This record gives sequence, structure tokens and C-alpha cells, in this order.
Amino acid sequence: MRLTAAIPLIGLLALSACATPREACIRDAAAPWRSAVSERSRIAQDLARGYTYKTEFRQVERQRWCRSGGGIYPCWTTDTQPVTRRIPVDAEALQARDAELAKAIPALRKAAETDVAQCQATYPEEATPPG
Repeated sequence: MRLTAAIPLIGLLALSACATPREACIRDAAAPWRSAVSERSRIAQDLARGYTYKTEFRQVERQRWCRSGGGIYPCWTTDTQPVTRRIPVDAEALQARDAELAKAIPALRKAAETDVAQCQATYPEEATPPG
């Protein structure tokens, strides 16, 4: 993994570690509903475009200049490169999945609301001191 890609990931991990138990509970309770809504959005975009993106990672051998013992010499290194391609979508399958999600989302939302209410009861907000 490149360092530039790892830095934001480290930041997100640090922020998620700072969540209170209440925030973590609420986030986890609403995760299935958020995931379904996000998937419906992605499906709508793919259907509108007619294709989706698929990213594969390939290893490429490259010749570079290496330094050792005060000398410079050619050497081989392996780099990993992402290759993103357009893939045609199966419109019927996506429409069927979208219909499944449309039916499931109300139940997922109700379950999320119930679970969030339980999180709020389990972890009540702490009163902040006046000040």
C-alpha cells in the first residue's frame, strides 16, 4: 500500500477510535440501513451509465537505478498498479437487486430506529456542566 493511501486510512482509524460507546452503538445500529441505501444509489448510477467500474491490481516489474556501497547500478523492483476498467452491467440483475433493496429498506430503517433508541437508552447522554 502506498504511503499516500495509508495516511487517510490511519486518520479514519484514529477518528473511529475516538467515538464514544453511544456513538459506536448508533453507528453500528444504522449500518445495515446505510449500506442498503448506498447500494441502491450505486445501482441507480450504474444503470444510468450502462456500465460499472472494476479495479484490479497488477504487479509490474520495473528497472530502476539502485545505490549501494557508493555505486549506482540497474536493478529490478516490483510495483503494484491499480487498473480500472469499465464493465457492462446486467441491467435485469441490477433492477432485480434494486427491487429487493426497495422492499427491504423500510424494514431496515425501522430496525435501525429501534436499535438506535435502544442505544440511546443504554448509553444516555452525559449532562455537560454549565460553564
